[in-house]
Amino acid sequence: MTEFQKAILEGIPDTMPEPRPWDPGVNHAPRRKDILNEADKKLALRNALRYFHPRHHALLAGEFLDELRTFGRIYMYRLRPEYKIYARPIDAYPHRSRQAAASGCYTVTGCSARPSSSASQP
Repeated sequence: MTEFQKAILEGIPDTMPEPRPWDPGVNHAPRRKDILNEADKKLALRNALRYFHPRHHALLAGEFLDELRTFGRIYMYRLRPEYKIYARPIDAYPHRSRQAAASGCYTVTGCSARPSSSASQP
């Protein structure tokens, strides 16, 4: 099993990693307009936090709110993987069905280590 496959199978870690610094060498999504009202922002935070154990909510809520205010979306930059993101062969993705592996492959299609000209910095 490769390190990539082990990282995928680990899923959300029990212990939160340290926040990752902004990396200009990574292709980031563009900054979005701040179009959500306060109720929608609360809903976005609740939706993001539901994937994490409640013991992590106090740590992550402020961080996710800051991302929402800064970028217009919650990207969970703290959890950006250590491995290089690119579309791997479909069998490199741990899966129970080829459709699931294709979904993982599709998700990273177009990602590269080059900075995007439209990427916004914090």
